[in-house]
Amino acid sequence: MDKVIKLGLNKYPTIPHTLRSAPKLNQPAQEISVGLAQLFHHYYLDTYGRRPPSPDPTQFEHVRFLLPTSDFRFQGGGLGISTAARRSRSCELGQAFCRWFLHEHLNITYFAHMGDLLDRQLHRAFGGCSISRSKSGDTPDYFCAESVDRVFLAEAKGRYTSIGFATKEFDGWREQFNRVQVLDAAGIPRSVKGHVVATRFATERDSAVVRTTLLAEDPQSPGERPLDGELARVLGSAIIGSHYSRIAEKLDQPLLAAALRNGVTLPPEILVPVVVWELAMPPFKGRRFVGGYFSPDDTPAFRVMDGKVVANRNDPLRLDRPRATFFGVEEKIFRQIVSACRSTGRFDEQLNQLENIEPIYSGISMLRDGSIVGPAEFFLPISTATL
Repeated sequence: MDKVIKLGLNKYPTIPHTLRSAPKLNQPAQEISVGLAQLFHHYYLDTYGRRPPSPDPTQFEHVRFLLPTSDFRFQGGGLGISTAARRSRSCELGQAFCRWFLHEHLNITYFAHMGDLLDRQLHRAFGGCSISRSKSGDTPDYFCAESVDRVFLAEAKGRYTSIGFATKEFDGWREQFNRVQVLDAAGIPRSVKGHVVATRFATERDSAVVRTTLLAEDPQSPGERPLDGELARVLGSAIIGSHYSRIAEKLDQPLLAAALRNGVTLPPEILVPVVVWELAMPPFKGRRFVGGYFSPDDTPAFRVMDGKVVANRNDPLRLDRPRATFFGVEEKIFRQIVSACRSTGRFDEQLNQLENIEPIYSGISMLRDGSIVGPAEFFLPISTATL
């Protein structure tokens, strides 16, 4: 299911092709579509540790409060009845929109929360570089990466009030990039390209003229020289490790998650037992994933019948029984992650990424990092493995 939002870009000398009004024109489109399953996927990865309250993308809690219109618009006055609740929920959703936008349109795949890396000079993956706060105040939300040697900063905002590039608020968001610095081994600050992604959410109480709008700008953090070469690879490796540590946590792999988060090797005596699943629907029928399912209750989601594993319907007369939700990572990518953790604890080589991801079903989302989420009945367990 897709919804339409308005788009505004600033300081992008070359407009990404997916955001152009016409393929050969270097001008941004006025509107873009948002896939709600993909938006939920980023929200889940960003917001929750293991299990969210409602893990099924078709039951994404925010979707229940959207109006049945083509544009992205909330019922009533938005999520939450108090100012504090509305501010918190809009912030969370703004971060999901930021990740979705950077992933879908700027080819950025890996995300690490600033708090996971800031002032972590002792992180083994950092080598001789450090990340520190240079001024008091808020810093950008993320370090993110397109690949192991292409690193960015990102700031996400979500709100119900008007936003604009020429406002004092936007100036404040730009200033956040001046409050964090990346220092090389010699203590020289390096500049990092950044993105501010701010989303204003429209509600039923707003006039029809007011629409949900995403504004994006690419400021740059101060520094004497750009972040590149081996230093970029060192930081990129730490970002990728942090990104997959959160995914490993969701896969119930706490020791692997800890090794990835801290940039240390996983000793051979620590084994990684997994279950391998196959996607049962084209166009990716037969694609294998390491993962498992979250169940809404204690009822097993699968059973063996006539020697075959089938979805379990404990009450076939009911049509409203809650479904289990699968979460996993593409098998080859997961094996690469474990292999890197076993050898150096760093991602010195670029990991595989899933490309040319075609739509499968509105309730299934698959991202380039190999992670996938969707109804469990679309997947079948086929084997176990120990890595």
